[in-house]
Amino acid sequence: MIARDPKNRTDFSNEKILIFTLFICAAIAGSYFFIDLPVAIASRSLDTQIVSVFQVITRLGNAAWYLVPAALLFLLFHYAWKREKWARWCLFVFSTVAISGLTADLFKWLAGRWRPKAYVQDQLYGFDFFGMGYEATSFPSGHATTIWAFCMAMTVLFPHYRLVWYALAILVSISRIIVGAHYLSDVLAGAYVAVITVLLLMLVPFFRLERKPA
Repeated sequence: MIARDPKNRTDFSNEKILIFTLFICAAIAGSYFFIDLPVAIASRSLDTQIVSVFQVITRLGNAAWYLVPAALLFLLFHYAWKREKWARWCLFVFSTVAISGLTADLFKWLAGRWRPKAYVQDQLYGFDFFGMGYEATSFPSGHATTIWAFCMAMTVLFPHYRLVWYALAILVSISRIIVGAHYLSDVLAGAYVAVITVLLLMLVPFFRLERKPA
């Protein structure tokens, strides 16, 4: 089982999840109407050296960086080294990234939101639904979903380093805006998909946390 220090445990009630959902929905709506375009336009005026740095950082949102090592380590720990707890940790990380990524891909297609590039070139902004192609699949951000899924999973497994995981997730999320790939609301939606995926997987008996009385 995935074990955590009882002093660091967090109880996620339905009420808290509902409040979190309402907050994110409000933030996404507010960003869509008032923040997305100004921030996207401002990011285009940034120094090219700054953008170049974030173009490197944004690569950390590629799911392959986490899916492949997690899968290989799971096989190694499960079949070769017989470390069942570590194997489950790896499978937990793999599952969070994979499931959240597939969910984000589905919503991308359903929403059909135009990327910032489409606005710059053709003044296209908003949702066209059932979008096809790169420029019409902006919502939610896949890279933001991936990095938040990975970092939230690592926060569950290694809570003492939560600030490091949060900082990494925020940094990669910001990079998606700076490189012009997504709007702020896309990133918020991606983070939400990731967080909910982690919370749901924590309820699965195979991954259920061992909680000791405080």
